Amino acid sequence: MELNFDLAEDEFPIFMAETDEQLQVLDDGLIRLEREGEDMELLQALFRAAHTLKGTSGMIGHKRMVNLTHSMETALDGLRKHTLPVSTALIDLCLEATDALRSLREEVITRTECGVAVDELTDRFSALVLVGKPAEPATPVPPVKEQPPSSSPVPVTPPPPTAVSARGGYTVRVEISQNSIASAARAFQVMMELQGLGTIKKMSPSQEEIETSQPVHVMLAELDTQKTEAEILKAFDSLSELDKVEVLPAGSIEIKSSTVSAPKEASVPAASPPPQTAIQSKPAAADAPPASAPKPSATPVSVEKTVRTSVERLDNLMNLVGELITDRNRLYQIRSTLEASIRNSDQLDVLSDTITHVGRITDQLQMEVMGIRMLPVSNTFSKFPRMVRDLSAKLNKKIDLTIEGENTELDRSVIEEINDPLIHLIRNSVDHGIETAEERLNANKPERATIKLTARHEQGRIILTVEDDGRGIDPDKIRASAVGKGILSESEAASLSDDEAINLIFSSGFSTAKVVNDVSGRGVGLDIVRNNIQRLNGTVMVETEKGKGTRFMVTLPLTLAIVPTLLVRVAHNTLAIPLVTVVETLRISIKEIQTVNSKPVIRLRDKVLPLLDMTETFGFVSSKKDLGYRYVVVVGMGKQMMGLAVDRLLGQEEVVVKSLGSIIGEVNGIASAAILGDGSVILIVDVQDLFQMTGQKSGGNKKE
Repeated sequence: MELNFDLAEDEFPIFMAETDEQLQVLDDGLIRLEREGEDMELLQALFRAAHTLKGTSGMIGHKRMVNLTHSMETALDGLRKHTLPVSTALIDLCLEATDALRSLREEVITRTECGVAVDELTDRFSALVLVGKPAEPATPVPPVKEQPPSSSPVPVTPPPPTAVSARGGYTVRVEISQNSIASAARAFQVMMELQGLGTIKKMSPSQEEIETSQPVHVMLAELDTQKTEAEILKAFDSLSELDKVEVLPAGSIEIKSSTVSAPKEASVPAASPPPQTAIQSKPAAADAPPASAPKPSATPVSVEKTVRTSVERLDNLMNLVGELITDRNRLYQIRSTLEASIRNSDQLDVLSDTITHVGRITDQLQMEVMGIRMLPVSNTFSKFPRMVRDLSAKLNKKIDLTIEGENTELDRSVIEEINDPLIHLIRNSVDHGIETAEERLNANKPERATIKLTARHEQGRIILTVEDDGRGIDPDKIRASAVGKGILSESEAASLSDDEAINLIFSSGFSTAKVVNDVSGRGVGLDIVRNNIQRLNGTVMVETEKGKGTRFMVTLPLTLAIVPTLLVRVAHNTLAIPLVTVVETLRISIKEIQTVNSKPVIRLRDKVLPLLDMTETFGFVSSKKDLGYRYVVVVGMGKQMMGLAVDRLLGQEEVVVKSLGSIIGEVNGIASAAILGDGSVILIVDVQDLFQMTGQKSGGNKKE
């Protein structure tokens, strides 16, 4: 049977976005609650998220979602009121309910009922709440029985009202944007913020009226609170689509439940002015008696204006900026040519200044467009605390995940690609890297292990690290496993250095797990990590110490559309080497090139590097005379380095990446192409393939 929801097409993306946001708040908050214990601010945020979900799902008529969020809300309210303790069972149930809510959210897309047993979950919530209730009446009962014997305590009951009256009383007026598609949902969020600030004595429209999903553009509430005027205003900073927020003295505006929206203003009695007039005139009247208005009237809160747009438009905009960059580079070349042939020309000076200005504007436009496409990596990182908690419980390990640099921004296209590699790296740390609590205690380590996930910018690149304080990687164990699986012979394994042995963990089908389980053991994890990262023109490096822990360091470009490169000349061809892989450049004498096992090498300080002649590698015909020296570009991936012999270094340039297409397909040693400013097509080198051509073990799979 097809499900029907009261949701217009233009309201659909807003409902989905807000639902995802609240579910993520629940996921993150519940993990924090289990780790940190009761925190009233955190509990309030969780309660507000559940209540908002209930309200938005109620407005579209999703009854099963309403029932489940109501049960969760009741349990969270018990935590707020200390009638329920924070327990693993309760957190497990709340997380299970959050997963169920995600499935129920999908019903809005598919219009088909999923298999979530809502009644079973609500019954389990009810049972947990009932278990917590009996302990609560035991404390109130004695005070109630102690009061009747003496009549004098009766006057003690008035202090609560006097205490309430002693608190700050305000009338809060909120204007919701006329352009808001889901203004009733905004009204629910406003109501939740007000409840978090204090006690709502009166509100217009009422909660029942808001739940009818009628448009709401003006909200009035009489609020008892201990918060200051500034604190009340600040509470609404995070809400969008609010045109104005005013905090006025209590009683400044008469609140009637009939004021729901603009169409209902006609039902207000003629004796009372329309709400708009009352809002403007009352503050002036309130200013007259200073005693009733000790604070100046509130000023409108500044709300950040945002615009939702499609990803396709951003991609098209990025492509246009890429074409503009190509034309900018061409203008630079034209200017250089003209300046070399024409001198002392005023018109040339004007043209040169104009080209410089256009180049500067293009650079700024590129930065702005890239900034629009940038997203904080927290969008990806936020999924991992829940994953680590579930895996550690399944493997009976005690693990804390710490996250740093979650506000570091990265291009949307890169963020989409790094999710799977990070999942594999974290699962690998949990299963292989971290010991059990008993093993850690025997090794004089803290019982609880730590996995640290960090992100930072460094020299135009982003560095992601996954670090644990576990058992580390044993090279001997890697060698033995490689021999046992037939990947290497015993003599080949014995000849490997420790770093080369550790790099075998990136080989396809390699695993040290003795038993295959649903977490790992099939050998399909870390090879995917390296292949995916190298496809992004990135690198992954491993640092480990036996008994101390392991760190995986992933280096990525900020964006995939525009890549900084080093342009080099090889024979009569221009090639681009991704700058993220370039370590240094140098000029060497032909005499410095030596051979080891019939292969050319060079000595760089205390290291011997394999040397790859790019002319021979790509089959170019060189007519260049031997000048007695060669230029070498030293490139690195992980801990491996090698030299690329080229004829000339042309300089750095940002190029717009173009795919070779399905007709050409994969070409060994070439990753993609680009168009220079003069219209010529150049090829972008695949450094990973070049490493394999030298016979170095870098852990990836060679292209067929």
